[in-house]
Amino acid sequence: MTQLWLVPVDERSFQQTLAEPINLSNQTQKPDEFPDRARVWGVRTDPEQGIWERNRRNLERMETGDPLLIYRNSTSRYQAKGQVGPFWHTEYVRDEFWNGGPAIDVFAVEEYEEIDVDREDVNNVLGYESNFWPQGLWRVSDNRPTERAIRQFEI
Repeated sequence: MTQLWLVPVDERSFQQTLAEPINLSNQTQKPDEFPDRARVWGVRTDPEQGIWERNRRNLERMETGDPLLIYRNSTSRYQAKGQVGPFWHTEYVRDEFWNGGPAIDVFAVEEYEEIDVDREDVNNVLGYESNFWPQGLWRVSDNRPTERAIRQFEI
């Protein structure tokens, strides 16, 4: 079953690793399947910086190819869509691009495309309250009309 992920992003990190692909070609520790140039997002899982059980569970459920809707906190709108690409457990991206922090499990965002969708429109399709916004990596539950959202927003 396809899982839809709502991905809230802060503006600084968005500009650092999602707005444009980053060059990772000099990283010898990178898994072979991880692209040399990629848009990248991370999941907060560093045990030295907190307890991230929900994030770990979500990370274990994510699969390559899962659709993403990217929610920019600075605009309160969904402004990109894409798909989960390869994963990489690394401190490099968080240290090099995000000034530290707990996101040490990253994934490439493939099929990235800018969109401009009201939060309320996504909430309406998925059956959420109109004022809902994703906080942390958010897996849309199986009892929501995920396939309808994927079709409507062409993810």
